[in-house]
Amino acid sequence: MSAIMKVWRQGLLGAVLLGGSGAVAEPPPTNSAQGTQLHGSERFESINIPHASVEGPPLPTGVTCATVKSGMVGGRIVVWQLSCTGGTPPFPGVLLDGPSLVGTTFRAPFEGRSVRLVIQEARCHVGITSSPVACTSENLNSGAARWEFRVSATTDDKTTVPLCPSGSGFAFAVPHAWSAGGALLKNPDYFTFACAPSNQGTTTNPFFVGGGVIAKCIDWGYAPWSGAVNGDDVALESHELCTRMARADYCGEGRSNTLDGTPLSFMGPQAALALSPGGYPVATVEHGQYALEAVWRRDSCGTVRPLCLGKKRWDSLSLEATCLNRALEAGIPPVIATGPSVRPCEDMKLTNYADDTLIVSYSLFIDRALVMFKKTDTEFVTTTSVVADLQEHPGIVDVASFRADLNGDGLADTSSLVPLRAEGPILSAKLPSAIKKRMGSFIKPLYRCVDHLGRRLLTDSNTCAPATGYFLHAVNADQGIEGYVYSAVDADSTGQRRPLKLWRHPTLGFYATSTQPPSSAFVFVKDLGYLPAVGQLPGRDL
Repeated sequence: MSAIMKVWRQGLLGAVLLGGSGAVAEPPPTNSAQGTQLHGSERFESINIPHASVEGPPLPTGVTCATVKSGMVGGRIVVWQLSCTGGTPPFPGVLLDGPSLVGTTFRAPFEGRSVRLVIQEARCHVGITSSPVACTSENLNSGAARWEFRVSATTDDKTTVPLCPSGSGFAFAVPHAWSAGGALLKNPDYFTFACAPSNQGTTTNPFFVGGGVIAKCIDWGYAPWSGAVNGDDVALESHELCTRMARADYCGEGRSNTLDGTPLSFMGPQAALALSPGGYPVATVEHGQYALEAVWRRDSCGTVRPLCLGKKRWDSLSLEATCLNRALEAGIPPVIATGPSVRPCEDMKLTNYADDTLIVSYSLFIDRALVMFKKTDTEFVTTTSVVADLQEHPGIVDVASFRADLNGDGLADTSSLVPLRAEGPILSAKLPSAIKKRMGSFIKPLYRCVDHLGRRLLTDSNTCAPATGYFLHAVNADQGIEGYVYSAVDADSTGQRRPLKLWRHPTLGFYATSTQPPSSAFVFVKDLGYLPAVGQLPGRDL
């Protein structure tokens, strides 16, 4: 090892060991938006990058270097070009970090071929939970600041695209590799690029979208390194636990059961115990708006799963998880503590798991099932006012047990309405005002309207336009708002869209609200917005 490399590494390592010594301490309770992807790079989610593939940026004319190596020091990627000859004046070798890495190239296996990754730009990262911190040597060495990189990806077919197509467009370099099932694999010979989200709100009212949960968990305080060069076991375990929790990966198998941007509050066991001297997690936080969701645990075998599940993050979203059963089943809201779970989360004494790695998560009752009912061949009612046996129907694919509850009293109506189809989840009309403000123009209300004959429709106008003879219909002082839908998506967004539409029978004048025409006799009137769905609208789900 050359003298220049020894001096640099010794100085940096000393700073990392001192500045990073608190990294294994429990991060503060966090309220933020989670996500569905690990890396946030969409097409390139599965790649792990070998350090051995590094090619340094162009050298001065006439210079050749016998040694080009890449490595990680904590959360900081460095490249050194050593044993160099030639050049005027002579080129002694160099250590590259941050902006000096621009032009550095890596190659990673991808779809049976390879992908070429080139660092195009470097800048100082602005965290999602803190004010900007300048990338001074002191801040970088202590871990208070870090670089992020804009990276291009070129496949063997010569197509070049951004590695991070959504979010900020920049990525962290993060040590170690990941399996296809979402497991963190300790291997210092590899690293990954983790895309960061972007703030599409304001400084005082931020709304982060895009990116992946690896970058988010690092910002939340769960970095996969601490007081050792490539991260110790505690930091690695906590980081993987955070990513499983953030994706609502209930079965620890790499399947997300949530949508990007879903509001979430979580904390470590110390913070949870501080709220409850009796040793049990409290039922709600954030002024009662966030309900106890799960106690997440990494066991001695390395498996990450909830010890209990008080509620699903999305009640009416069809699950991707394969392990949910009577031993791990969400309670029926709002009676969380007495739901059908065999082990209610409020009964999990955290002090019994003092030696385990835990995270306690809380989430909103954010959605309602939007179900279409059929009365006759021409009259349809679409509503969230339903009662159902959620224990037997964890998603909303099967609507056989749904019954209409149009007066909102919690009891099934005695009517001739027959459940026909589940349109999907709709954001609850009872979203907290702070959440509605944060989401801003991303969502819009869907209004409930009726006419003098009792016929119903949902539309995005509080005057019930374009339907004539209809008026706003409030239930339990809800201002006639059935719920909220996404207002729009980017025109260039990849993935399918789930538009909710208004239809009309051209001769009888009946209206219907659904994602598809209720029968061939109905004609399209207007788009009302978009419904959430797993795998749809990458990076822009919420």
